[in-house]
Amino acid sequence: MRIILFVLTAFVVSSASANAKYSLCNKSSYALSAAIGFVDSDRLATRGWWRLRPGQCKVVLTEQTNPGRYFIYAEAIPGHKGPLRTWSGRMPLCVENSGFFSLRNQEVCSDDPMRQRKFFDVEVTEAAGGNWQTDFTDAKNYTVYSAEVAGVQRLLKDIGKNVGRIDGAMGRSTQRFITEYRSQKGLPDGAGIDDELIDSLIEDANAIEAKLGFFYCNKTDYSVWAALGEKAEGETYRSRGWWKLEPGGCAKILKGELSADHYYVYGVIEEGLNERRISGGEKSLCVNSVMFSAENELSCADQDLDEALFRRIEIGGAKSATFDFLPTMFVAPPTQ
Repeated sequence: MRIILFVLTAFVVSSASANAKYSLCNKSSYALSAAIGFVDSDRLATRGWWRLRPGQCKVVLTEQTNPGRYFIYAEAIPGHKGPLRTWSGRMPLCVENSGFFSLRNQEVCSDDPMRQRKFFDVEVTEAAGGNWQTDFTDAKNYTVYSAEVAGVQRLLKDIGKNVGRIDGAMGRSTQRFITEYRSQKGLPDGAGIDDELIDSLIEDANAIEAKLGFFYCNKTDYSVWAALGEKAEGETYRSRGWWKLEPGGCAKILKGELSADHYYVYGVIEEGLNERRISGGEKSLCVNSVMFSAENELSCADQDLDEALFRRIEIGGAKSATFDFLPTMFVAPPTQ
């Protein structure tokens, strides 16, 4: 089973040009990391990550903003509670998983699906005169100001403050919690919202989340392709992958406090032309040669998927856990 990643690189952009700018505006209650895809000369380039505080707008391209297709993606910071929230589409493009990046080669993630995000496309019109803004919104349709207030409310909840509803209204409860937090952190007094307050809340929320979740670490001398099986509904299990773990590397597989008492793990080492699968597997779950997510309500064959034996890992009631892939866990390569 060789892991293959297909990257779509078809794009259309007209030749009209204008000296202008492309802006991203966060009108949601989440702090975001955002990226953009655009045509740079004859290549499809991606650039990011820009941190967008709730209520913040930022110019991300100062190059000529030509009419045609651009590609946009954003995801909430890890410190927000719950599943990862994304603003995404169907166009798979390459990113770096951390830090600022600027990529002009869409082949760099061809062997690592975790360095890929699915962007949504935006059609920039000639009538816009080259100035374009894409807004990230959520169901409440906040203004820039109310998004900033709602974002602070959400971040306060993320660090354990019971602020009530996230509604974007600067009520007494919200003001009281802001005042208390400012005092605790040694920030200037008052109930005002500024960048320093938001950045401090983001730092605290991310620090809390960093200690929670389910982690994989690779203690072998080879790259490990890893998958995970977890309870879905009833007796149904969901399997998904792949995470590519470089030797000595770790990755967070699940975010937030763990709610299950066990998980199923699976891994494959590609050693030259040989595959070495993890041993000790006891539960048959579905896998695929490309990035996948599947449930076992139907047989793997009925879903055009392969089967693999996943290894059960007990974690009890722990809020976080780490599974180490060790060299002795993998079956020996075939003898020549």
